[in-house]
Amino acid sequence: MNIKSSTVAKDEFYDLLKQVNDKEEPIIISSSNNQRDAVIIEKKQWNSIQETLYLESTGTMNKIRERLNDNSGYTDIDDIDWDNL
Repeated sequence: MNIKSSTVAKDEFYDLLKQVNDKEEPIIISSSNNQRDAVIIEKKQWNSIQETLYLESTGTMNKIRERLNDNSGYTDIDDIDWDNL
Protein backbone atom coordinates (compact mmCIF):
# COMPACT_ATOMS: atom_id res chain seq x y z
CA MET A 1 0.00 0.00 0.00
CA ASN A 2 1.20 3.46 -0.88
CA ILE A 3 1.87 5.78 2.07
CA LYS A 4 2.46 9.52 1.72
CA SER A 5 3.13 12.17 4.31
CA SER A 6 0.52 14.88 4.66
CA THR A 7 2.98 17.42 3.25
CA VAL A 8 3.63 15.36 0.13
CA ALA A 9 -0.09 14.60 -0.21
CA LYS A 10 -0.89 18.32 -0.10
CA ASP A 11 1.68 19.06 -2.80
CA GLU A 12 0.69 16.11 -5.02
CA PHE A 13 -3.06 15.91 -4.29
CA TYR A 14 -4.27 15.95 -7.91
CA ASP A 15 -1.70 13.33 -8.93
CA LEU A 16 -2.71 11.16 -5.97
CA LEU A 17 -6.36 11.31 -7.06
CA LYS A 18 -5.36 10.19 -10.55
CA GLN A 19 -3.19 7.42 -9.10
CA VAL A 20 -5.96 6.13 -6.84
CA ASN A 21 -8.35 5.91 -9.78
CA ASP A 22 -5.85 4.53 -12.31
CA LYS A 23 -4.34 1.85 -10.07
CA GLU A 24 -7.44 1.19 -7.94
CA GLU A 25 -5.21 1.11 -4.85
CA PRO A 26 -5.81 3.17 -1.71
CA ILE A 27 -3.23 5.68 -0.54
CA ILE A 28 -2.60 6.28 3.14
CA ILE A 29 -1.92 9.86 4.17
CA SER A 30 0.16 9.72 7.33
CA SER A 31 0.60 12.47 9.85
CA SER A 32 3.03 12.97 12.67
CA ASN A 33 0.15 11.95 14.96
CA ASN A 34 -1.11 8.52 13.85
CA GLN A 35 -4.61 9.39 15.05
CA ARG A 36 -4.92 11.88 12.21
CA ASP A 37 -4.05 9.51 9.38
CA ALA A 38 -6.43 9.23 6.44
CA VAL A 39 -6.99 7.05 3.39
CA ILE A 40 -7.84 8.10 -0.16
CA ILE A 41 -9.78 5.52 -2.15
CA GLU A 42 -11.63 5.67 -5.44
CA LYS A 43 -15.36 6.33 -5.30
CA LYS A 44 -16.22 2.93 -6.76
CA GLN A 45 -14.42 1.24 -3.85
CA TRP A 46 -16.12 3.57 -1.36
CA ASN A 47 -19.53 2.70 -2.79
CA SER A 48 -18.71 -0.99 -2.54
CA ILE A 49 -17.71 -0.63 1.10
CA GLN A 50 -20.89 1.29 1.88
CA GLU A 51 -23.03 -1.36 0.16
CA THR A 52 -21.33 -4.14 2.10
CA LEU A 53 -21.84 -2.30 5.39
CA TYR A 54 -25.51 -1.78 4.53
CA LEU A 55 -26.01 -5.45 3.65
CA GLU A 56 -24.30 -6.46 6.89
CA SER A 57 -26.40 -4.06 8.97
CA THR A 58 -29.69 -5.30 7.50
CA GLY A 59 -28.87 -8.99 7.98
CA THR A 60 -28.85 -9.65 4.25
CA MET A 61 -25.28 -10.97 4.31
CA ASN A 62 -26.23 -13.45 7.05
CA LYS A 63 -29.05 -14.77 4.86
CA ILE A 64 -26.66 -15.09 1.92
CA ARG A 65 -24.13 -16.96 4.09
CA GLU A 66 -26.89 -19.30 5.28
CA ARG A 67 -27.84 -20.02 1.68
CA LEU A 68 -24.23 -20.62 0.71
CA ASN A 69 -23.76 -23.07 3.56
CA ASP A 70 -27.03 -24.99 3.23
CA ASN A 71 -25.26 -27.57 1.01
CA SER A 72 -28.26 -27.86 -1.29
CA GLY A 73 -26.10 -26.77 -4.20
CA TYR A 74 -28.94 -24.67 -5.57
CA THR A 75 -30.71 -21.50 -4.53
CA ASP A 76 -33.59 -20.15 -6.57
CA ILE A 77 -33.52 -16.38 -6.23
CA ASP A 78 -37.26 -16.32 -6.87
CA ASP A 79 -37.70 -18.12 -3.51
CA ILE A 80 -36.01 -15.32 -1.58
CA ASP A 81 -38.37 -12.97 0.22
CA TRP A 82 -36.41 -9.81 -0.62
CA ASP A 83 -38.80 -7.53 1.25
CA ASN A 84 -38.22 -9.31 4.55
CA LEU A 85 -34.46 -9.77 4.59
